[in-house]
Amino acid sequence: MTLHPGSSELLAALSQAVAGVAVRVAPVDGPPAVYGEAPPLPAAELRAELPGGEVVATCAAGEPGVRELVAAMLRMVAAFERLECDMESMNASSLRLMERVYELGEALPQLSAGVDEFEIANLGVRACHRAASVQQVVYVAHDPSRPWCEVIVHFTGAEGSAAATQGLPQFLPAQEGFLGDVLARREGFELRAVPEGERLGEPGSPEHLAQHQILGVPVTFGAGGKRMVLGALLLIDKRVSAYANDDLLGTEEMQVAHSFAAMLGAVLGARKSAELGKEMTMARAIQRQILPLAAIELSGFDVAAEYRVCGAVGGDYFDYVPLADGRQMVVIADVSGHNLASGMMMVSARAMLRMLASVRSEPAQVFDRLAASMHEDLTRTERFLTAAAVALRADDRVVEYVSAGHNDLLVYRAASDRVEAVASRSTILGFVPDPVYESCRIRLEPGDCLLLFTDGITEAMDETEAMFGDDRLAAVLAQLAPGRTARGIVDGVLHELDRFRRGRLGHDDVTVVAIRCVAREGRR
Repeated sequence: MTLHPGSSELLAALSQAVAGVAVRVAPVDGPPAVYGEAPPLPAAELRAELPGGEVVATCAAGEPGVRELVAAMLRMVAAFERLECDMESMNASSLRLMERVYELGEALPQLSAGVDEFEIANLGVRACHRAASVQQVVYVAHDPSRPWCEVIVHFTGAEGSAAATQGLPQFLPAQEGFLGDVLARREGFELRAVPEGERLGEPGSPEHLAQHQILGVPVTFGAGGKRMVLGALLLIDKRVSAYANDDLLGTEEMQVAHSFAAMLGAVLGARKSAELGKEMTMARAIQRQILPLAAIELSGFDVAAEYRVCGAVGGDYFDYVPLADGRQMVVIADVSGHNLASGMMMVSARAMLRMLASVRSEPAQVFDRLAASMHEDLTRTERFLTAAAVALRADDRVVEYVSAGHNDLLVYRAASDRVEAVASRSTILGFVPDPVYESCRIRLEPGDCLLLFTDGITEAMDETEAMFGDDRLAAVLAQLAPGRTARGIVDGVLHELDRFRRGRLGHDDVTVVAIRCVAREGRR
């Protein structure tokens, strides 16, 4: 501890102006400073606490006026020293705050101009390193579909040290150790101290690099239930700077970490959204291209279908697929989810289905091979696929039906004016690697109608959250089927669905296919 010049001069003047007074400044660390000569015994001793030490004055015991004067002077020196220390602390905090505001203001436009993830992360990490005054900063990217994270930037302060190889492997487990805890939080922060004489985590983990502390903040984009975790920002060990003499991470470093994590999340998230938007546009175009342009023309049958996607890219699908024996297979399918991954999985299923159908004549065999071929992809992406198909031959009133865990087939019988349900008891595609499917034959008469549909219809809800349901759909089919074309039946079903929902948006894709048996002389 060193006294400020004003205090030193005052204490020196006191010892010179008042006879028999000696002053000794005793710091916590370092040699004491002595002013004046010690008085003859008996002597009185007066003390005052200083920041980082104390001041002790001795004076003649028989002079009460002198003792009061010396005591007042010591109190004044102590108050002056505390004031000076507070001012220095405020100045340091102000300078530190200004530096951090400057870093934040400079960083955002630079991040926005970054050309790729590495450049954006590198700029953000370096600015965070300066603003937080820490030893190391790491940015780790996270993809929820993968069990590992990638170290994009690890900055240690040395020029050219921004890389993914500064004591860390390029890939880290996403659900283990300190990093796993940070990513699981989705918001807030994780702060962990290193026990004295020990190390955190295993060699190769971020926390193992810390000598004192490690602070982690998730980097996210979006809000509420749509918030995505893009990665994590890790700050390791406080760095002593001109403005900070302590070596502990605290509230200020947490605020800096939060600010830079928010900026990185906003910029990287916006970039990823833009890239995803381009991918979605392409996927939407691809999906539109794989849907039939028009219904099949097949003597003895009237066929119509409609598909409504609830998002940018859907997971439903219908198609008219030729079998090797010349029959036409009317197919409907529904992959779990209704996003980009679901849409791309359906594109893959469509290509596989058409290839298999071109060399096989039995719908059940086509489904057997489709299930075996797609099992690994469906399992890896944690999705499943339901599908159903009706094989038609021109002017043949016996059709063949096969289902892979799809919704029940509805059959309207004109003769009885009733609707029957053909239940699906077969395995959903993606559950087992080698299921065995069986088909059944259904005989139709003119006026009969088959209705294939996805659960976007039956599970649709109204404002009271009541579901449309299978019974309501069967009743609608019974009402629409007599005297209507297949197109009229499809349009009527969708009209009733819209009326039921009363303008509410659906949360699932909707597909409906009507196959109506007509007399050979033409449609009725």
